[in-house]
Amino acid sequence: MQNFLNDDLNTRRRSAGVNRRLQDAVARRDRYLSRHPHLRPYQAEIDRVLDKSGSVHGRMAVLGTLIHGKLIEMQKELRKLNQFLQ
Repeated sequence: MQNFLNDDLNTRRRSAGVNRRLQDAVARRDRYLSRHPHLRPYQAEIDRVLDKSGSVHGRMAVLGTLIHGKLIEMQKELRKLNQFLQ
């Protein structure tokens, strides 16, 4: 019984720590977006897609896909810049 209580307490402590980190991350994101308002539409797109992703694994897959898409866009722009500079 004591182990069960200790496990429950440890789980609640971990959960509280995760919630604090999440709240801190969201607050930092909001401050960043207030300094860079042109990124708000992209954040809104991310939020909209993540809301529909379901599980944590689904959310990670969506984030990976979004990041991959932006990296491809950056690569195209870098190619254009490189051609311009040559």
